[in-house]
Amino acid sequence: MNHFAVICATIALLFGANIPHSPALADTEVPVQLAAKKSKKTADVYLLRGFAGVFSRGLDSMGEKLVKKGVDAQVIAHSRWERAAAEIIANRKKYGRRPVVLIGHSLGANAVIRMAKVLKKKRIRIDYMVTFAATNPDPIPTNVRKATNYYFKTDGWGKPIKGVKGYRGNLKNIDFSTSTEIGHFNIEKQPRLQRQVINNVLRFTRIRSASQTTDTDIPG
Repeated sequence: MNHFAVICATIALLFGANIPHSPALADTEVPVQLAAKKSKKTADVYLLRGFAGVFSRGLDSMGEKLVKKGVDAQVIAHSRWERAAAEIIANRKKYGRRPVVLIGHSLGANAVIRMAKVLKKKRIRIDYMVTFAATNPDPIPTNVRKATNYYFKTDGWGKPIKGVKGYRGNLKNIDFSTSTEIGHFNIEKQPRLQRQVINNVLRFTRIRSASQTTDTDIPG
């Protein structure tokens, strides 16, 4: 990554800024999307990467595992959140109600909350939302049923999340600031957390697996 990209990444992570598009900063799609076309289209599941798509490869891993388990998981750039929201709205009109799951890391975590706000205007519920190290998150809207936010109270980029006034869903903020080996750039790569998130996705999309366990969140 060049010096301009490094500077932009720091600004983006600290302030949640929108970064101008350029070839040097462009996100690339991954094979997960192509593979997912053969999976069961019974839910809308999106995983949004953070800045430049280079710091969130744990989402790629989760997406691949979900696809293997039959989930139509889409791993995309955080900058494409509006298009993803439009796809969910179109799918609702085409297929009727079905589960919606949104997962994001860093700027992608900020973006999934924006998606939820747009979907609320269309009365679309988010069954499960996961945010890893959100840098500048908006409050969770009332259409989010369950949300888990992994953050760092101290010594790390990642803020706690709150619900808007009147929020009645299940929102948990789990602090990892005391975990010396876990930080902003690898929290979404942790095997324990990945297993937990995948099991919850399977539960909310009603796709079961032999390895599925409880949905109890793992403490930091």
